Amino acid sequence: MRRRLLRGFVPSVVPLVLILLASPGSLVAAAPPAGPAAGSQPAKAHYSPAKSCSACHKLIYTNWSEGPHARSATSPAFLESVSRAVASSGNPGETRSGCVWCHAPTTLVTGDFELQQAISREGITCDFCHTVAEVDLDKAGNPFVLEPGAVKRGPLEYARSPGHKTMYSPLHKASPLLCASCHEFKNSHGVAVLSTYTEWKEGPYPARGVPCQECHMALVPGSTTAQSAKAPVLRVVNLHRVVGGSAQSQLNRGLDLRIDSVARSSGSAEVSVVVKNVAAGHSVPGGLATKSLVLVVGSEVTEGKIEHPQERVYRREMKDDKGVVLETVADMFLRSASVGADTRIKPLESRTERFTIPLPSGSRAIVARLEYRDASDPRSAPTTLKVTEVRRDLTAR
Repeated sequence: MRRRLLRGFVPSVVPLVLILLASPGSLVAAAPPAGPAAGSQPAKAHYSPAKSCSACHKLIYTNWSEGPHARSATSPAFLESVSRAVASSGNPGETRSGCVWCHAPTTLVTGDFELQQAISREGITCDFCHTVAEVDLDKAGNPFVLEPGAVKRGPLEYARSPGHKTMYSPLHKASPLLCASCHEFKNSHGVAVLSTYTEWKEGPYPARGVPCQECHMALVPGSTTAQSAKAPVLRVVNLHRVVGGSAQSQLNRGLDLRIDSVARSSGSAEVSVVVKNVAAGHSVPGGLATKSLVLVVGSEVTEGKIEHPQERVYRREMKDDKGVVLETVADMFLRSASVGADTRIKPLESRTERFTIPLPSGSRAIVARLEYRDASDPRSAPTTLKVTEVRRDLTAR
Protein backbone atom coordinates (compact mmCIF):
# COMPACT_ATOMS: atom_id res chain seq x y z
CA MET A 1 0.00 0.00 0.00
CA ARG A 2 1.38 3.39 -0.97
CA ARG A 3 0.89 6.03 1.69
CA ARG A 4 2.60 9.25 2.56
CA LEU A 5 1.11 12.38 4.07
CA LEU A 6 1.80 15.63 5.75
CA ARG A 7 -1.20 16.40 7.96
CA GLY A 8 -4.47 18.17 8.06
CA PHE A 9 -6.45 21.04 6.69
CA VAL A 10 -6.63 24.81 6.82
CA PRO A 11 -9.43 26.58 8.65
CA SER A 12 -10.15 29.11 5.92
CA VAL A 13 -8.06 29.39 2.75
CA VAL A 14 -6.52 26.12 1.59
CA PRO A 15 -3.33 26.32 -0.48
CA LEU A 16 -3.16 26.61 -4.23
CA VAL A 17 -0.38 24.08 -4.04
CA LEU A 18 -1.00 21.73 -1.14
CA ILE A 19 1.72 20.28 0.90
CA LEU A 20 4.30 17.86 -0.36
CA LEU A 21 7.35 18.38 1.80
CA ALA A 22 9.28 15.52 0.37
CA SER A 23 12.95 16.18 0.89
CA PRO A 24 15.16 16.44 -2.21
CA GLY A 25 16.28 12.87 -1.75
CA SER A 26 12.95 11.15 -1.16
CA LEU A 27 12.60 7.98 -3.24
CA VAL A 28 9.80 5.48 -3.67
CA ALA A 29 10.43 1.82 -4.33
CA ALA A 30 6.98 0.70 -5.47
CA ALA A 31 5.61 1.98 -8.76
CA PRO A 32 2.39 3.58 -9.96
CA PRO A 33 0.94 2.65 -13.33
CA ALA A 34 3.55 2.88 -16.08
CA GLY A 35 1.49 5.56 -17.82
CA PRO A 36 -1.79 7.43 -17.39
CA ALA A 37 -4.23 5.62 -15.12
CA ALA A 38 -7.10 4.34 -17.23
CA GLY A 39 -10.44 5.96 -16.46
CA SER A 40 -9.05 8.44 -13.93
CA GLN A 41 -8.97 11.47 -16.25
CA PRO A 42 -10.29 12.63 -19.62
CA ALA A 43 -8.46 11.15 -22.59
CA LYS A 44 -7.28 14.53 -23.91
CA ALA A 45 -6.72 16.19 -20.55
CA HIS A 46 -3.59 18.22 -19.97
CA TYR A 47 -2.15 20.41 -17.24
CA SER A 48 -1.68 24.16 -17.48
CA PRO A 49 1.67 25.65 -16.46
CA ALA A 50 1.89 27.45 -13.14
CA LYS A 51 2.86 30.66 -14.93
CA SER A 52 -0.62 30.83 -16.43
CA CYS A 53 -2.06 31.08 -12.90
CA SER A 54 0.10 34.07 -12.03
CA ALA A 55 -1.92 36.64 -13.99
CA CYS A 56 -4.66 36.46 -11.33
CA HIS A 57 -2.95 34.66 -8.44
CA LYS A 58 0.28 36.67 -8.45
CA LEU A 59 1.12 36.50 -4.72
CA ILE A 60 0.36 32.79 -4.50
CA TYR A 61 2.38 32.05 -7.62
CA THR A 62 5.36 34.07 -6.37
CA ASN A 63 5.40 32.30 -3.03
CA TRP A 64 5.00 28.89 -4.65
CA SER A 65 7.88 29.58 -7.04
CA GLU A 66 10.14 30.37 -4.07
CA GLY A 67 9.33 27.16 -2.23
CA PRO A 68 10.32 23.49 -2.36
CA HIS A 69 7.27 22.38 -4.36
CA ALA A 70 8.49 24.27 -7.40
CA ARG A 71 11.90 22.56 -7.16
CA SER A 72 10.78 19.09 -6.15
CA ALA A 73 11.46 17.56 -9.60
CA THR A 74 14.60 19.54 -10.46
CA SER A 75 16.59 19.54 -7.23
CA PRO A 76 20.08 18.21 -8.03
CA ALA A 77 19.99 16.13 -4.83
CA PHE A 78 16.73 14.50 -5.89
CA LEU A 79 17.96 13.79 -9.41
CA GLU A 80 21.17 12.24 -8.11
CA SER A 81 19.24 10.09 -5.64
CA VAL A 82 16.94 8.88 -8.42
CA SER A 83 19.92 8.05 -10.59
CA ARG A 84 21.53 6.00 -7.83
CA ALA A 85 18.31 4.22 -6.95
CA VAL A 86 17.62 3.30 -10.59
CA ALA A 87 21.19 2.05 -11.03
CA SER A 88 20.94 -0.26 -8.01
CA SER A 89 17.40 -1.48 -8.64
CA GLY A 90 16.37 -4.77 -10.16
CA ASN A 91 13.49 -2.98 -11.89
CA PRO A 92 14.79 0.39 -13.12
CA GLY A 93 11.58 1.49 -14.84
CA GLU A 94 9.36 0.92 -11.81
CA THR A 95 11.90 2.51 -9.49
CA ARG A 96 12.16 5.63 -11.65
CA SER A 97 8.40 6.07 -11.96
CA GLY A 98 7.94 5.41 -8.25
CA CYS A 99 10.49 8.09 -7.39
CA VAL A 100 9.25 10.62 -9.91
CA TRP A 101 5.51 10.65 -9.43
CA CYS A 102 5.64 12.04 -5.90
CA HIS A 103 8.02 14.80 -6.98
CA ALA A 104 6.22 15.44 -10.29
CA PRO A 105 2.68 14.07 -9.89
CA THR A 106 1.48 15.29 -13.30
CA THR A 107 3.44 12.31 -14.64
CA LEU A 108 0.61 10.10 -13.37
CA VAL A 109 -1.37 11.49 -16.30
CA THR A 110 1.37 12.24 -18.82
CA GLY A 111 3.59 9.21 -18.21
CA ASP A 112 6.62 11.52 -18.53
CA PHE A 113 8.75 9.79 -15.91
CA GLU A 114 11.93 10.90 -17.70
CA LEU A 115 10.93 14.52 -16.93
CA GLN A 116 11.21 15.70 -20.51
CA GLN A 117 8.14 17.95 -20.42
CA ALA A 118 8.19 21.42 -18.90
CA ILE A 119 5.07 20.71 -16.83
CA SER A 120 6.81 17.70 -15.24
CA ARG A 121 9.74 19.85 -14.22
CA GLU A 122 7.37 22.20 -12.37
CA GLY A 123 7.18 19.57 -9.65
CA ILE A 124 4.17 19.94 -7.36
CA THR A 125 2.39 22.38 -9.59
CA CYS A 126 -0.82 24.38 -9.08
CA ASP A 127 -3.00 22.66 -11.65
CA PHE A 128 -2.29 19.20 -10.30
CA CYS A 129 -3.42 19.91 -6.74
CA HIS A 130 -6.50 21.85 -7.79
CA THR A 131 -7.79 19.19 -10.16
CA VAL A 132 -7.60 16.27 -7.74
CA ALA A 133 -11.17 15.03 -7.28
CA GLU A 134 -10.67 12.27 -4.71
CA VAL A 135 -7.97 10.35 -2.87
CA ASP A 136 -8.11 6.70 -1.87
CA LEU A 137 -5.11 5.64 0.20
CA ASP A 138 -6.02 1.98 -0.08
CA LYS A 139 -5.85 1.99 -3.88
CA ALA A 140 -2.64 0.43 -5.17
CA GLY A 141 -0.42 2.56 -7.37
CA ASN A 142 -2.09 5.87 -8.14
CA PRO A 143 -4.21 6.90 -5.10
CA PHE A 144 -5.78 9.90 -6.86
CA VAL A 145 -8.90 10.39 -8.94
CA LEU A 146 -7.55 13.01 -11.34
CA GLU A 147 -9.70 15.31 -13.43
CA PRO A 148 -7.42 17.85 -15.10
CA GLY A 149 -9.32 20.38 -17.16
CA ALA A 150 -11.26 23.62 -16.91
CA VAL A 151 -12.69 23.04 -13.41
CA LYS A 152 -10.43 24.09 -10.53
CA ARG A 153 -11.31 22.77 -7.08
CA GLY A 154 -10.79 24.72 -3.90
CA PRO A 155 -12.01 25.45 -0.36
CA LEU A 156 -14.21 28.47 -0.99
CA GLU A 157 -17.91 27.65 -1.38
CA TYR A 158 -18.83 30.78 -3.33
CA ALA A 159 -15.66 31.36 -5.34
CA ARG A 160 -16.12 32.65 -8.86
CA SER A 161 -13.51 33.23 -11.53
CA PRO A 162 -13.60 34.81 -14.98
CA GLY A 163 -10.66 32.64 -16.02
CA HIS A 164 -11.92 29.14 -15.24
CA LYS A 165 -14.75 27.18 -13.70
CA THR A 166 -14.63 26.62 -9.95
CA MET A 167 -15.92 23.88 -7.70
CA TYR A 168 -16.12 23.77 -3.92
CA SER A 169 -14.14 20.78 -2.65
CA PRO A 170 -14.42 19.37 0.88
CA LEU A 171 -11.22 17.47 0.09
CA HIS A 172 -9.37 20.76 -0.34
CA LYS A 173 -11.07 22.53 2.55
CA ALA A 174 -10.77 20.07 5.40
CA SER A 175 -9.19 16.78 4.44
CA PRO A 176 -5.59 15.64 4.92
CA LEU A 177 -5.96 13.11 2.11
CA LEU A 178 -4.88 15.43 -0.67
CA CYS A 179 -1.28 15.14 0.49
CA ALA A 180 -1.50 11.62 1.82
CA SER A 181 0.24 9.55 -0.81
CA CYS A 182 3.54 11.42 -0.65
CA HIS A 183 4.22 11.76 3.06
CA GLU A 184 3.87 8.22 4.30
CA PHE A 185 5.43 5.25 2.57
CA LYS A 186 5.97 1.54 3.10
CA ASN A 187 8.48 -0.13 0.82
CA SER A 188 8.27 -3.58 -0.75
CA HIS A 189 9.38 -5.14 2.58
CA GLY A 190 6.47 -3.49 4.38
CA VAL A 191 8.75 -1.11 6.28
CA ALA A 192 7.55 2.44 6.95
CA VAL A 193 10.37 4.47 5.44
CA LEU A 194 8.28 7.61 5.91
CA SER A 195 5.73 7.82 8.72
CA THR A 196 4.96 11.53 9.09
CA TYR A 197 1.19 11.12 8.81
CA THR A 198 1.04 8.21 11.26
CA GLU A 199 3.09 10.18 13.78
CA TRP A 200 0.67 13.10 13.51
CA LYS A 201 -2.42 10.88 13.57
CA GLU A 202 -1.25 9.01 16.68
CA GLY A 203 -0.27 12.21 18.48
CA PRO A 204 -2.30 14.86 20.34
CA TYR A 205 -2.93 17.29 17.49
CA PRO A 206 -5.82 15.66 15.58
CA ALA A 207 -8.01 15.86 18.69
CA ARG A 208 -7.05 19.51 19.07
CA GLY A 209 -7.95 20.26 15.47
CA VAL A 210 -4.41 21.38 14.61
CA PRO A 211 -3.54 20.46 11.02
CA CYS A 212 -0.31 20.45 9.06
CA GLN A 213 -1.02 23.69 7.26
CA GLU A 214 -1.27 25.60 10.52
CA CYS A 215 2.47 25.09 10.93
CA HIS A 216 3.71 24.73 7.36
CA MET A 217 1.40 27.15 5.54
CA ALA A 218 0.57 29.84 8.05
CA LEU A 219 -2.05 32.45 7.24
CA VAL A 220 -0.38 35.69 6.16
CA PRO A 221 -1.72 39.04 4.92
CA GLY A 222 -2.65 38.78 1.27
CA SER A 223 -5.39 37.78 -1.12
CA THR A 224 -6.14 34.91 -3.45
CA THR A 225 -6.40 37.21 -6.48
CA ALA A 226 -5.45 40.74 -7.41
CA GLN A 227 -9.13 41.64 -7.65
CA SER A 228 -10.00 40.39 -4.17
CA ALA A 229 -7.18 42.51 -2.76
CA LYS A 230 -9.23 45.61 -3.63
CA ALA A 231 -12.05 44.64 -1.28
CA PRO A 232 -12.13 46.87 1.86
CA VAL A 233 -11.81 43.97 4.33
CA LEU A 234 -8.96 42.16 6.02
CA ARG A 235 -7.61 39.49 3.68
CA VAL A 236 -5.37 36.56 4.52
CA VAL A 237 -4.01 33.72 2.45
CA ASN A 238 -2.01 30.62 3.24
CA LEU A 239 1.70 31.13 2.65
CA HIS A 240 2.39 29.05 -0.44
CA ARG A 241 6.12 29.01 0.11
CA VAL A 242 5.44 25.86 2.16
CA VAL A 243 8.05 26.12 4.89
CA GLY A 244 9.42 22.64 5.55
CA GLY A 245 10.48 20.95 8.76
CA SER A 246 14.17 21.48 7.98
CA ALA A 247 13.83 25.27 7.93
CA GLN A 248 15.39 27.31 10.70
CA SER A 249 12.08 29.02 11.50
CA GLN A 250 10.23 25.72 11.87
CA LEU A 251 12.91 24.19 14.06
CA ASN A 252 13.01 27.29 16.26
CA ARG A 253 9.25 27.35 16.80
CA GLY A 254 8.95 23.61 17.24
CA LEU A 255 11.64 22.94 19.83
CA ASP A 256 12.41 24.25 23.30
CA LEU A 257 15.76 23.84 25.07
CA ARG A 258 16.66 24.72 28.64
CA ILE A 259 19.29 23.89 31.23
CA ASP A 260 17.31 22.64 34.20
CA SER A 261 20.09 22.38 36.78
CA VAL A 262 23.86 22.57 37.26
CA ALA A 263 25.50 21.11 40.35
CA ARG A 264 29.24 21.81 40.59
CA SER A 265 31.73 19.55 42.31
CA SER A 266 35.49 19.25 42.19
CA GLY A 267 36.50 19.58 38.55
CA SER A 268 33.09 18.75 37.04
CA ALA A 269 29.40 19.57 37.02
CA GLU A 270 26.27 17.45 37.01
CA VAL A 271 24.04 18.99 34.35
CA SER A 272 20.39 18.34 33.57
CA VAL A 273 19.06 19.57 30.22
CA VAL A 274 15.46 19.44 28.96
CA VAL A 275 14.53 19.23 25.28
CA LYS A 276 10.85 19.49 24.35
CA ASN A 277 8.92 19.16 21.11
CA VAL A 278 6.55 22.05 21.78
CA ALA A 279 4.95 22.56 18.36
CA ALA A 280 5.88 19.96 15.74
CA GLY A 281 2.92 17.68 15.03
CA HIS A 282 5.18 14.73 14.26
CA SER A 283 8.35 13.27 15.73
CA VAL A 284 11.45 15.44 15.46
CA PRO A 285 13.31 15.19 13.25
CA GLY A 286 10.57 14.28 10.79
CA GLY A 287 10.75 12.72 7.36
CA LEU A 288 13.70 10.69 6.19
CA ALA A 289 16.03 8.85 8.55
CA THR A 290 18.94 10.74 7.00
CA LYS A 291 18.06 13.55 9.39
CA SER A 292 19.01 13.79 13.05
CA LEU A 293 18.68 16.21 15.92
CA VAL A 294 21.76 16.43 18.14
CA LEU A 295 22.00 17.85 21.65
CA VAL A 296 25.56 18.99 22.43
CA VAL A 297 26.47 19.90 26.03
CA GLY A 298 29.82 21.00 27.43
CA SER A 299 31.72 23.73 29.23
CA GLU A 300 32.92 27.02 27.81
CA VAL A 301 36.33 28.55 28.47
CA THR A 302 36.65 30.54 25.26
CA GLU A 303 33.52 32.23 23.96
CA GLY A 304 31.86 30.25 21.19
CA LYS A 305 33.78 27.02 21.80
CA ILE A 306 32.33 24.03 23.68
CA GLU A 307 34.95 22.10 25.64
CA HIS A 308 34.58 18.35 26.29
CA PRO A 309 31.33 18.16 24.29
CA GLN A 310 28.94 15.30 24.96
CA GLU A 311 26.06 14.41 22.65
CA ARG A 312 22.62 12.87 22.58
CA VAL A 313 21.41 11.99 19.08
CA TYR A 314 17.72 11.81 18.21
CA ARG A 315 17.10 9.87 15.01
CA ARG A 316 15.46 6.81 13.52
CA GLU A 317 17.51 3.92 12.15
CA MET A 318 16.58 1.99 9.01
CA LYS A 319 18.26 -1.43 8.72
CA ASP A 320 18.77 -3.90 5.89
CA ASP A 321 18.06 -7.63 6.12
CA LYS A 322 21.43 -8.18 7.83
CA GLY A 323 20.77 -5.56 10.50
CA VAL A 324 23.15 -2.99 9.02
CA VAL A 325 22.06 0.63 9.49
CA LEU A 326 21.43 2.26 6.12
CA GLU A 327 22.73 5.76 5.46
CA THR A 328 21.57 6.84 1.99
CA VAL A 329 18.13 7.80 0.74
CA ALA A 330 18.19 5.24 -2.08
CA ASP A 331 19.15 2.41 0.27
CA MET A 332 16.49 3.38 2.80
CA PHE A 333 13.72 3.15 0.24
CA LEU A 334 14.96 0.08 -1.60
CA ARG A 335 16.65 -2.01 1.10
CA SER A 336 15.06 -1.18 4.47
CA ALA A 337 13.97 -4.44 6.09
CA SER A 338 13.34 -3.16 9.61
CA VAL A 339 13.28 -0.06 11.78
CA GLY A 340 16.02 0.02 14.39
CA ALA A 341 16.27 2.40 17.32
CA ASP A 342 13.94 5.39 17.14
CA THR A 343 15.00 8.05 19.65
CA ARG A 344 13.19 10.97 18.01
CA ILE A 345 11.13 13.31 20.17
CA LYS A 346 7.37 12.83 19.80
CA PRO A 347 4.79 15.63 19.72
CA LEU A 348 4.69 17.48 23.08
CA GLU A 349 7.24 15.04 24.54
CA SER A 350 9.83 16.36 27.01
CA ARG A 351 13.20 14.63 27.17
CA THR A 352 15.46 15.16 30.21
CA GLU A 353 19.14 14.40 29.61
CA ARG A 354 21.81 14.25 32.29
CA PHE A 355 25.55 14.77 31.82
CA THR A 356 28.72 14.87 33.88
CA ILE A 357 30.67 17.72 32.32
CA PRO A 358 34.40 18.29 33.04
CA LEU A 359 35.21 21.85 34.08
CA PRO A 360 38.67 22.93 32.89
CA SER A 361 40.37 25.83 34.62
CA GLY A 362 38.73 29.06 33.55
CA SER A 363 35.35 27.50 32.71
CA ARG A 364 32.81 30.29 32.67
CA ALA A 365 29.61 28.62 31.48
CA ILE A 366 27.78 25.42 30.74
CA VAL A 367 26.51 25.48 27.16
CA ALA A 368 23.74 23.36 25.62
CA ARG A 369 23.20 23.48 21.87
CA LEU A 370 20.69 21.84 19.54
CA GLU A 371 21.92 21.03 16.05
CA TYR A 372 20.01 19.71 13.04
CA ARG A 373 22.06 17.43 10.81
CA ASP A 374 20.92 16.40 7.33
CA ALA A 375 22.64 13.72 5.27
CA SER A 376 19.98 13.53 2.53
CA ASP A 377 22.09 14.93 -0.30
CA PRO A 378 24.17 12.08 -1.78
CA ARG A 379 26.49 14.57 -3.48
CA SER A 380 27.92 16.10 -0.31
CA ALA A 381 28.79 15.63 3.34
CA PRO A 382 26.00 16.09 5.91
CA THR A 383 25.05 19.67 6.68
CA THR A 384 24.68 21.04 10.21
CA LEU A 385 22.35 23.84 11.28
CA LYS A 386 22.44 25.34 14.77
CA VAL A 387 18.85 25.44 15.99
CA THR A 388 19.31 27.12 19.36
CA GLU A 389 21.77 27.45 22.23
CA VAL A 390 21.41 28.20 25.95
CA ARG A 391 24.01 28.94 28.64
CA ARG A 392 24.31 28.76 32.41
CA ASP A 393 26.84 31.24 33.79
CA LEU A 394 29.41 29.74 36.18
CA THR A 395 31.04 33.02 37.20
CA ALA A 396 28.09 34.66 38.97
CA ARG A 397 28.25 34.57 42.74
